[in-house]
Amino acid sequence: MVSLLGKRLAKKKRGVAEVQMAPMIDMVFLLLVFFMCVSSISQAGLLVELDLPESAASETPDELSGRVTISVTAEGVYWGGELLTEGELELRLEEMSAEVQGAKLLIRADREVRYSKIRDVMKAAADIGMSDYIYATHQM
Repeated sequence: MVSLLGKRLAKKKRGVAEVQMAPMIDMVFLLLVFFMCVSSISQAGLLVELDLPESAASETPDELSGRVTISVTAEGVYWGGELLTEGELELRLEEMSAEVQGAKLLIRADREVRYSKIRDVMKAAADIGMSDYIYATHQM
């Protein structure tokens, strides 16, 4: 009987699995680096300092991912954080709509910018068939 008990204990000791921690730590580190990179890239379009207009009826959409940020200031139009020259906006929008099915825009404009500049951005998007854009405002 003692030998049978000894065999059972020996089987239980052999059955203990060891978990390797090194691959798990590597994976956590890679995920951390990935999310740090993605968050900095997603904030690139917000580098342009703007004083956004206020609106009582403004709502934040549920899905903001996949939108290119276009900022309109008195100096000109910015694609992300890059100032565009005249006519370059249309080329960028055409390239984006050709590459990405259902491309979307987030238009941010300073409150001091004339509406005609904002209308030009919306018209450039509409000319290539892009109608899914939102206009950023502060909620009152």
